[in-house]
Amino acid sequence: MNFLEKLLNIIFPIQCGICGKIGNSICDKCYNDLKKYEIKKQYEDLFFAYKYEGVIRNLIIKYKFHDKSYLYKTFSEILLKNKNLCKFLKCYDIIIPVPLHKKRLQERGYNQADLIAKEIAKKTGLAYYNNVLIKNKNIKPQSIKNIQERVNDVLGIYEVKNSELIKEKNILIFDDIYTTGSTAQECKKELLKSGANKVGILVLAKDYIN
Repeated sequence: MNFLEKLLNIIFPIQCGICGKIGNSICDKCYNDLKKYEIKKQYEDLFFAYKYEGVIRNLIIKYKFHDKSYLYKTFSEILLKNKNLCKFLKCYDIIIPVPLHKKRLQERGYNQADLIAKEIAKKTGLAYYNNVLIKNKNIKPQSIKNIQERVNDVLGIYEVKNSELIKEKNILIFDDIYTTGSTAQECKKELLKSGANKVGILVLAKDYIN
């Protein structure tokens, strides 16, 4: 930790993103309370951390829609406390966040997936690129669409730039919520087409409405 970070921690002490207790981005009590939302079943190339409900759902909504960008530290710490996830991460070389369109990014001020992916890379040593996967079309939020609309609307809206960075590499896509999987799967398709060796998906929360 450099001097500036130490100074900022004195002025703005780190606190639990859920209860506000000073000390860590997630306190032990709140972390243990989150265990009831953990998803136990995992797949070879797909890792869901939590069910999208209860405290997790409320926290993600605050993070995405109520200008609580600092919660990326809480989410990244929650994820990296998961031993199974740490094993999963070892299979990959690079982590890439699902991108926002530049108009949506300007409106929100930050890409919620990008902040968490960058912090995970910083803590684990994974390479991190936010200039490879690009969203070339601004569409209405996925949350207001039905399943078929979600699938149709993401077709062809992502493209790969700087493909030489991912040639024959194992890539991990990171997103916050997985409902139908249409967004993540479309990103995966484009990365594989551009020369990635293997593409996995890491998601903070899985919405079981489908």
